[in-house]
Amino acid sequence: MENREETLKTEKFIRKNVTFKSVGSTIVGHLYFPVDTDFNMKYPAIVTGGPMATIKEQSPGVFAKALAERGFIVLAFDYRTFGESEGEPRQYEDPASKTEDIQNAISFLVAHKNVDSDRIGALGICNSSSYIADALQSNRRVKAFGTVSGHFSLREATVTNPLVPEEMRKAMYAKSEEARQQYFETGIAVPDDMLMPDMNEAPPVEAGVFICEQYDYYFRRRKAEWPTYTNHLVPFSFGQIARSHGLDYAGQIAIPYLGVVGEKAFTREFTERFIKAKTHGPAEIKIIKNGTHFSTYDKPEYVAEGADALSAFFNKHLV
Repeated sequence: MENREETLKTEKFIRKNVTFKSVGSTIVGHLYFPVDTDFNMKYPAIVTGGPMATIKEQSPGVFAKALAERGFIVLAFDYRTFGESEGEPRQYEDPASKTEDIQNAISFLVAHKNVDSDRIGALGICNSSSYIADALQSNRRVKAFGTVSGHFSLREATVTNPLVPEEMRKAMYAKSEEARQQYFETGIAVPDDMLMPDMNEAPPVEAGVFICEQYDYYFRRRKAEWPTYTNHLVPFSFGQIARSHGLDYAGQIAIPYLGVVGEKAFTREFTERFIKAKTHGPAEIKIIKNGTHFSTYDKPEYVAEGADALSAFFNKHLV
């Protein structure tokens, strides 16, 4: 487990390396503080989680820094089996396990000496919007919920996606079950690119904005910016995410909600559907003009606009 410098102080924020336990495994995180933090005082805090296969240095860290600059303590962490955190099999995208990690991340914040435990919020980015929504069905410690490019149905992305031919879907289920059986019998699970295919060269412009931005974010920039990130997942992750439908949880969540989403993002529809399904408590949307699904992750001007909206939202409701 890599352990970089314990504390990093910049002109805009302070970052501390932290660890906590989740189901017996050590979770590694970065806890961001406002640069002018008085460590004898308590502050509102936010737990954040990112897209599929994410690590804490990607979009969770980007928004953690931005919100720390706006006065919040923010936790970005590696889920179990990813990045620097412990857990086996490696690279296992399991919504239920990630929801459990979120619950324990909240417990970590509640116990922290500088966190006001009555003023905790949650921020989900892409897939983690569903995982956090699941946690919030039964967790009353979080007082406000925000998302960025919220993906609220992994089931629709896999089981009912019209772009996935039925024969391909059957093959993915078969490979998922075969890999699970192998892991049960041998303890060996080999991550591969079934769920997020490798892209070794830039796609043509004709492939569309989503594919081109996916290549740019997850493949072109990886070596220079996030060398520990990999898109490979154990194949039986497929069977788990195929069951995840975050829209089912909306009706159980009464705390205030804000969805930040790009004007041109495919996840705009999911955010709008989540708001419609959320029958209790206030809900609102912040649309980033010209924003796309991936560009809202870390394009500086979109992050600033999204973080401003989230900061105003959390300041209003974390009281």
